[in-house]
Amino acid sequence: MAKFINPLTDVGFKRIFGDKQIMLSFLNSLFEGEFVIRDLEYLDKEQEALPGDERNIIYDLFCKTDAGHEFIVEMQCRSQLYFRDRILYYMSRAIAGQGMRGDDWNYKLMPVYGVYFMNFSIANDDHIIDDISLYSKAQLKEGVNAKPFTDKVRAITIDMHAFNKLQSNCETTLDQWIYNIKNMEDMTVMPFKDKNNIFAYLETLSDYYAMDPEDRKLYDSALRRSRDYYATIESAKVEGRAEGREEGRAEANVENAIEMKKLGVDSLIISKVTGLSISEIERL
Repeated sequence: MAKFINPLTDVGFKRIFGDKQIMLSFLNSLFEGEFVIRDLEYLDKEQEALPGDERNIIYDLFCKTDAGHEFIVEMQCRSQLYFRDRILYYMSRAIAGQGMRGDDWNYKLMPVYGVYFMNFSIANDDHIIDDISLYSKAQLKEGVNAKPFTDKVRAITIDMHAFNKLQSNCETTLDQWIYNIKNMEDMTVMPFKDKNNIFAYLETLSDYYAMDPEDRKLYDSALRRSRDYYATIESAKVEGRAEGREEGRAEANVENAIEMKKLGVDSLIISKVTGLSISEIERL
């Protein structure tokens, strides 16, 4: 068993980012130069269905800062066809939820930020072709100069799949965070502790052998589910490639048979060369 837990599992992610110190440090590194979060509280992750809708939604983590800003923080390892739409839907539900908290609400909104760790790329999803940076901060824009329409809704996507920096090249705290999250399961010592004490704390928090038995049991179960999923995906890819090769060979045999027929080659010889039956050859 690896020394550190895998943050890409549901239990591992929530154990790490469900810790206030970790969440504060990470969010402040993500928004460095924009604002500083001094405190936060975790909110109920389950959002009640809106009137006329039977569907509740459950975020991975949902918190509110001392300034009243709300953050949805999620890890998404499995690619989804309409992931951008999912982001918009989840953030819209958080916005709509603000109007359900009191009778005297006058439509004044607090900002909602969606932070999404993705172990895949959405650069080409939904037939949208564009360049997505490693850390993408998107918000509603208007006009020719693309000025912000509002600062109340912002989606931040972090493309883990595209992060290929070496440890020696991680200069910013945010880079150090992403490097540790992506590579943690393969580490024996947590890097960057000499630069930031939060990583020494992360080392202790994510130590598999320091977990209590019940938490370890939950993590082991989540890890098995994650590995089973990836094993299934890889098997499907292999089977798909094998089927593709068979289809390719079949198409090549037909093309060769057609060419040999044009040259007047006897059907029996064509059959022996291509594996096609005499009746199949005669239909070509």
